[in-house]
Amino acid sequence: MHATEVPGVIQTPVAGEPSNMSEARTQEVLRAACEAAQDSLDAYKATYDHEQLYLSISKYKAALALCPPDHQWRSLILNNLGIASHTRFKHTGITTDLEQSIRYYQEALSIRAVDHSDRPLTLNCLGTALETRFYQTGRVTDLDEGTQLFQEALSLCPIGHPTRCVSLANLGSALHKRFDQRSDKADLDKGIQYLQDAFAICPIDHPERSLTLNNLGNAIRRRFDQLADMAILDESILYHREALLLCPKGHADWPWTLNNLANALRRRSQRLGDGANLDEAVRLLQEALSVSPVGHPHHAGTLNNLGAALQRRFDQRLNMDDLRESIHCHQDALSVLPESHPNRSWALNYLGDALQRLFDNTHDSADFDMSIQYYRDASENTLSPLPHRLIASRNWVAAARKHGSDSVVEAYAFSMDLLDRSLLLVASSAPDSLAQMSLGLNRSRRYITQNATSCAIEKNQLKTAIEFSERGRALLFSQLGSYRTSLDDLDVKDSRLAGKLRTLSAALEDSAFFGGATVGQADEEDHAAKRQRIAAEWDRTLEEIRRLEGFENFLCITPFAQLQEAASEGPVIIVNISRFGSDAIIIHKSAEPVSIPLPEAPPVAIEALVHTLNQPQATRGQDHEWNRVLGGLLKDIWRIIVEPIVSYLENTLDLPRGSRIWWMPTSLALLLPLHAAGSYGPGDKNLSDRFVSSYTSTLSSLIRSRSGYQPSQNTSGPHILVVAQFESGAEGEQHLYHVNREVASIRTLQAQLTVLEGDECTKDAVLAGMKETAWAHFACHVKQLSSEPFKSHFSFQTCDTSLTLLDILRNDLPHAELAVLSASHSAAGNDTTPDELIHLTAGMLFAGFRGVVGTMWAMLDEDGLVFTKDFYTFMFRKGPEAVDCKDAAMALTMAVKGLRQRRVPLGRWINFVHYGI
Repeated sequence: MHATEVPGVIQTPVAGEPSNMSEARTQEVLRAACEAAQDSLDAYKATYDHEQLYLSISKYKAALALCPPDHQWRSLILNNLGIASHTRFKHTGITTDLEQSIRYYQEALSIRAVDHSDRPLTLNCLGTALETRFYQTGRVTDLDEGTQLFQEALSLCPIGHPTRCVSLANLGSALHKRFDQRSDKADLDKGIQYLQDAFAICPIDHPERSLTLNNLGNAIRRRFDQLADMAILDESILYHREALLLCPKGHADWPWTLNNLANALRRRSQRLGDGANLDEAVRLLQEALSVSPVGHPHHAGTLNNLGAALQRRFDQRLNMDDLRESIHCHQDALSVLPESHPNRSWALNYLGDALQRLFDNTHDSADFDMSIQYYRDASENTLSPLPHRLIASRNWVAAARKHGSDSVVEAYAFSMDLLDRSLLLVASSAPDSLAQMSLGLNRSRRYITQNATSCAIEKNQLKTAIEFSERGRALLFSQLGSYRTSLDDLDVKDSRLAGKLRTLSAALEDSAFFGGATVGQADEEDHAAKRQRIAAEWDRTLEEIRRLEGFENFLCITPFAQLQEAASEGPVIIVNISRFGSDAIIIHKSAEPVSIPLPEAPPVAIEALVHTLNQPQATRGQDHEWNRVLGGLLKDIWRIIVEPIVSYLENTLDLPRGSRIWWMPTSLALLLPLHAAGSYGPGDKNLSDRFVSSYTSTLSSLIRSRSGYQPSQNTSGPHILVVAQFESGAEGEQHLYHVNREVASIRTLQAQLTVLEGDECTKDAVLAGMKETAWAHFACHVKQLSSEPFKSHFSFQTCDTSLTLLDILRNDLPHAELAVLSASHSAAGNDTTPDELIHLTAGMLFAGFRGVVGTMWAMLDEDGLVFTKDFYTFMFRKGPEAVDCKDAAMALTMAVKGLRQRRVPLGRWINFVHYGI
């Protein structure tokens, strides 16, 4: 995708009377120089003769040298010199041309004030050049600045303005690219609308109509990626075809236009299996290659696109000639990209794909070994952008797993390393958008943790399996907790190193993107040396950080020896669900870990259980049929997951009844009420009557929750914040009629209380209270947002204020011990990103609470009253000075037992869960 560049034309202004003959002579010479330069630029536009373009640049430079700093023509010369330099960059890829064009545009813009008639032209030109540099370097700041420039240009171009079409097209193109970076659908929708508006007013003979069509076709194709509607892809192809008709052969954008149409046709063939579209795509790419010789900016990219199209045609027809030609294309692309070129990882990855296909047909182990080596090289190429390396590592994992390569565990480890690195980059460069951007990172690789863990179990490397599970599962929460703790603690320990690491993280990625087009040898060597220096400094900085006390494992896999501490007060059970095999791993405080195969719990079985569980909330708890279905579901969970684990705990570990155990489920299993598995008739087997169950998001979070904890032994009891909402401010939410009695029961406790009720409940007031108190009790509605989980929130009576999960995570709660969420749906996960444990209960744990009580689905108001009374009765049974938040899990068990004794239906008591110590 390219921004649209406004053709620069020297518009010779009407000059005033010169003050003397010398000035008149200067103006005459300057006019002649400008006209000569413009003649050469016009000749290039007519013939695409590159020699004319070079002459134009030389002549404009001569004119600029003659032009005094305050001359009225200076901005015109600078702007056209910028256009000519930018155009030459498109042909040669020499980065100094691009950088020089940006400087020319910036100086021209500084001269052209807000009311200057040509300011929109220069705004568009500078924005275009910055967007081009973004393509080369990946610096999002260039894209953001370019977008702002395009917005300003559009604001200066009312309807009927000659530059409005270009301004609309450029802004649409920039928003499309921003969508690719941030996945905000609004950007894509706005971008397409702007491009369509530009197309609607762009005359057929407009020189930039082809570019507008190209950009619109690319944006429409991106929408197809989201919606998978073939009519959308067909619309994209129509735009690309018209763009090609309008782009003359020899134009700088002609190879790019051919590539765009070919890629759209390849996508259509991929979706429909249409060989004719694929044949046309191959022909177009061969034509593009014929005019993109070695050294051309599009040469390597066209080779890779052609190789990919030939691979796709091989997949359809199994013609070995196509596959061999594809391999040659990728090899040629690799040969023209220097070792330090950031796009080498793409070429290496493509070549790995082609050799995998060759191996599948020849079964020659040399082809397979070479393919794995290419994937490894692409993954390890520190001079390439992280997204490229992540894709290569994923392909390495897939190939190694499929064919049983010895490198498979290493491949998984490398892929998880890169995910960690990606999150550190986000945390360093865009902390405000860390949550949503990291969520996007994890969604596209949502099963890597389970599959890596399963692989290590297969290899009988259980300690590695546990390390994988810890590192990858709950990836986002783990990083929010880890980076907030590690980087902030590092700031306290050594602010110089913390700042240096942040700077190097951003600089290393910026430098990895540099040079997306072929550059001059001296430039390439200079940037390669720079990248190598930054990478070396990064390594030295990490080594220095790891020598600090407490930071020995910074950005490293936490070793099993440390993770085993999570089982110091009871076994921890990891339930790993993978398409390669499901297992439980039992971690014991003084024994080797043990795996329990769960052959009847493949992902499809777990999905069926979750589907059963996802009944409409309105029917839960009260409906007799729902409780019957739920009873059957709990029996199935017992049979396929829990019973084999309980058998080992009782018969091998000889774990006494009433002991505490911790569950750490993965994938969709975290949405199941494992703690309540079994049957509840007389003499039936169930988990609730055997052990006291808690959950944990990660082993590290459980270890952190226990670290340094001592019961307060305060004679006045714990300081409790009570947040109570009798009414709801949200439409459709029921009034909580029993909350006042729930609060009254808490007021009878021998404890220090801070009670916020009704209008007193605002985000600021609640956060301030949480920072000052040890316990927090929420009696209110909760809104769980699956599509934007970090915006899940506690609802307050004043509907213009709420407390979101992200608000909680961003705050330091120094005294936090126990949170009781007597609220609906506080521990419900998100089945679109299940392994991220994105719910308020887990959020409280990572915000600093050592233990959290929550509910898996909507709780009846009256049950909250009964539960609260029984829960706190047990917690305060020994008096206020002996209150211990470690008793919360047993207090929950006793409160649930009270509900059972009152013959409350099954669905109303199994939803209470405990996280933490």
